[in-house]
Amino acid sequence: LVERDGALEVRITEELREVAYLDQIRLFAIDRPAGVDVYTNEKFKAPPFPQFQLFGVREQQKIRPTRARDGQGRDVLDRVSKRDGRYVDGFERTFRNTAEMHELTLDLAGLEGGEGAMLFLNGWVDWADASTIVAGSQTPDKGIHPPVLQVRDRRGQWRTVIDDLGLPGGRPRTMAVDLGGKFLTASREVRILTNMCVYWDEIFAADGVADPGVKQIEAQLAEATLRFRGFSQNVIHPDRLQPEGFVYAQARLSSNWDPTPGLYTKFGPVDELVSAIDDRYVILGAGDEVVLRFGADLPSVQPGHTRDYLLFVDGWAKENDANTAFGDTVEPLPFHSMSSYPYDGAKESFPPTEGHASYRRTYNNRKALSLAPPLH
Repeated sequence: LVERDGALEVRITEELREVAYLDQIRLFAIDRPAGVDVYTNEKFKAPPFPQFQLFGVREQQKIRPTRARDGQGRDVLDRVSKRDGRYVDGFERTFRNTAEMHELTLDLAGLEGGEGAMLFLNGWVDWADASTIVAGSQTPDKGIHPPVLQVRDRRGQWRTVIDDLGLPGGRPRTMAVDLGGKFLTASREVRILTNMCVYWDEIFAADGVADPGVKQIEAQLAEATLRFRGFSQNVIHPDRLQPEGFVYAQARLSSNWDPTPGLYTKFGPVDELVSAIDDRYVILGAGDEVVLRFGADLPSVQPGHTRDYLLFVDGWAKENDANTAFGDTVEPLPFHSMSSYPYDGAKESFPPTEGHASYRRTYNNRKALSLAPPLH
């Protein structure tokens, strides 16, 4: 991220057949000591959701697997030794983005495994849609099983110690897993099991992982604008063995689908909608884009430090699928205190305050566009 015309500019696009609800967007400069890599606690998992946290790891702390094998006993150590886009991909999968139950066994020899021991996994997921997940749930032997982590017990058998490992959300990224106190014996073997299309790349562990000692500086939001942009040219691997790519510089106005029916946020300034977590948010449809400009007048980087940037986004996304709850409408609108989604409208509702009613009247009055070309 570099300064452009006196600002740091970030653009968020909705490329998929989804509705996005963006309540707060913040940009932080992360000044880290040279030689310290910084990772977040972000991952896709069931509640309770991970709290925001940063982890710092020096290169000399990293303990890389001494052995790595897939469920067929094949050596895949070279696939997980560095981040190079060569993923562990030797499992059978279907066109609906489900897979056979597959495993990855790692030997983390040398890891102490006490408090502060962490496992870092870089990878991506080729997601199944809601209809596939619902269909699988109705057939016990074909249900979707998110990754679990197992270790050896005293009899040498595998024992599940983390039943919701989490998944890398969105594009390829690294997620952190707490291994402190998880090992049951002196063995440092771990096994990851799932039947989701999860593709792992670089994996390493570390002892004594702590706060990275970074300087965290927030860049102030100068302006935020919602507009229609269209759809980036997508790039799909013929065997879906690489994450789908989007070429931002090549955009088209039409799509294979129309946005989900309902009322969206009107085009124009939306600064006040993304400044605070208050259930007054920007509602984006397929093809929409939020352009954010943050002030670039940040303190200089201190000697011996390197600057990275972290984008903090609070909100929700909803897929348009026949088996997604209310997937065919923008409403009901989510809110932070809801017990679940969908929620029981007789017991709870979107905040009924006059401020929220005014927000909906003022901002959410744009009807869905028609973007799909005619069939003839």
